[in-house]
Amino acid sequence: MASHHHRNKKAARSQRAEHSEARGEHAAREHEHGTYSRELEPRRVTRGKTSIDPIEVPSTGKADVAHVDWFACTFRAPTTEFYDVLASMFLIPRSTWLNREGGWNGYKHRVDLGGFGLLAYGGDAQRGTEHLELNGHGCARIQDWNAIRVWCETYGARVTRVDLAHDDFDAEAVSIITALAWLQDGQFTTGGRPPSARLIDDLGSNNGKTLYVGKRQNGKLCRVYEKGKEQGDPQSPWCRVEVEFRGKSRLIPNDVVTRPGDYLAGAYPCLSFLTKRQDKVKTLSKSFEVSYEHLVRCLRTQYGPALTVMAKVEGGDAFAVLEQVMRPGTPRRLTNLPLPRGESSAGDTA
Repeated sequence: MASHHHRNKKAARSQRAEHSEARGEHAAREHEHGTYSRELEPRRVTRGKTSIDPIEVPSTGKADVAHVDWFACTFRAPTTEFYDVLASMFLIPRSTWLNREGGWNGYKHRVDLGGFGLLAYGGDAQRGTEHLELNGHGCARIQDWNAIRVWCETYGARVTRVDLAHDDFDAEAVSIITALAWLQDGQFTTGGRPPSARLIDDLGSNNGKTLYVGKRQNGKLCRVYEKGKEQGDPQSPWCRVEVEFRGKSRLIPNDVVTRPGDYLAGAYPCLSFLTKRQDKVKTLSKSFEVSYEHLVRCLRTQYGPALTVMAKVEGGDAFAVLEQVMRPGTPRRLTNLPLPRGESSAGDTA
């Protein structure tokens, strides 16, 4: 009898630990790049372009099909004035930026952006690149994602992470029960073996359940969780499905920020109901990765010094250099590159 009681207590502790892990991961996502207050409502707006104090807007349940809930990219800043452009584009005044000791993920310096994300730069291994991360609150401030898309294309930014989310405030189409049925029916399988999955169960405590499908290290992770309960309302039906894409073995197109619903709908067969059109964030094959790395090595070895001289002549303007040396076409070994919609590899060369 005592042994049975001990096993029950041990199982209960294990379940509590799993639930704590789920809540901890959500909290970690919010605090990974700065501390800010917890989200109280689905979406936020701000008082003008310079204020950083968010005001709550009650949801009518008629929000867009999907929204960007995390955004990260790597780029090169051409001039110091670029930071003013950055602050203006992402609505994060430079007066709120704070230098932090220590670096971040191999970068020598880190700047916290008013609790809405971070900017990292410096370090020989980074070869002059800088990295921007915007958390959910930072993304909620952006009013014109098309301008962000144009900004990415203008400065050659590479999207390294984007989280796309759909909120079902009444749990009519998305719920834990529904997601488990999708999993059972193979609706999360996009080819090959079914993805791994795990459920964090609250065991009736109404703290909120979370279903994970896939693995972050593979570059694609889906989370279906009871957002309302996670936010502290035990009676809330609000459920969120969220897919995290990372640039590991994937080419994340810039227009993912202007058409989040299409890309979320294309992530898994079970989400195709979200939009009439579905687009996929395509996976790069291993052979392509090897070919691309070989191309970079050859270009650096044969023409790196010449490009360095050209960059000096052009005052460090890398785009001016590229405009002079680029020409249409794609090497044959790279013809399988999954280009964004509207682009092609016409005019392939040897």
